[in-house]
Amino acid sequence: MGKVYRAKVLRKLVIYGIILFGTIEVGLIRLVFPASFTTYLLFIPVYFLLLGIFLLLVLSRMKRKRLHPGRALARLMIFNISQMTLSFILMFLYYYFVKEQKDTVLLAFSVYYVFFMGIKLFVIYNIENQHKTEKKRLQHAKKEQ
Repeated sequence: MGKVYRAKVLRKLVIYGIILFGTIEVGLIRLVFPASFTTYLLFIPVYFLLLGIFLLLVLSRMKRKRLHPGRALARLMIFNISQMTLSFILMFLYYYFVKEQKDTVLLAFSVYYVFFMGIKLFVIYNIENQHKTEKKRLQHAKKEQ
């Protein structure tokens, strides 16, 4: 997993990964557990797609501003906390107001949440690798001079 992806490729991987996983998860539930399927399950991939796009926007803005790594990490942690809080509020509202297939939706949302955290880990790991390779390249250029 030591490969470094460019920003454009990384965006495609994140967006297509979210869409593909959502399609597989909802399709699997519909095929294997048709009695548990509800149309509210279709909103889960849309929610995480919007979160993924927002994550990519936050990261591109941090890159444009060339934030100090400590500040960038603090902003990512704020993003994680706000994502977790928003997800908790949405599931709380769904659980108490909609009440249609509560267990299925909660389980599907939880699985998707774990998948999304893996995507975020992949994105952050890729950014860290970009920083390391750039730092090595600059150190090598200084040695040659």
